[in-house]
Amino acid sequence: MKRSAIVAAAALLAGMGLLASAPTARAAGLKCTGADGKTACTAAQVADINHGILVGKRMHKPLLMVKEVTLGQNGALKCSQTDGSACTDEQLSAVMEFTMSTHSHGGKSDIQVVKTMDKASPLL
Repeated sequence: MKRSAIVAAAALLAGMGLLASAPTARAAGLKCTGADGKTACTAAQVADINHGILVGKRMHKPLLMVKEVTLGQNGALKCSQTDGSACTDEQLSAVMEFTMSTHSHGGKSDIQVVKTMDKASPLL
């Protein structure tokens, strides 16, 4: 069967509701805000987070393979591993815990880091 015929058949089956799409996974991410919980972290705050993780990674096993944490849109933190892939949920949890422990001053934190959930690619 030609590729175009296969694509047409799949489109027809999908249109009839006979071809279900694969369920989507939900991937965790991190969001960084100021102490007020509303304003996004600044580039300087995220650079400080990244520096702290790079310095502290020898003491926290999940952080060993973390290459960097950078600022995305609206305070989202982008975490990447040394191989270029996105950080795992365990690494994100470690980044969050490490960041919150290093940015607490007298019981109050100057930033907040929380987990978020985004749709990811379909499960295979």
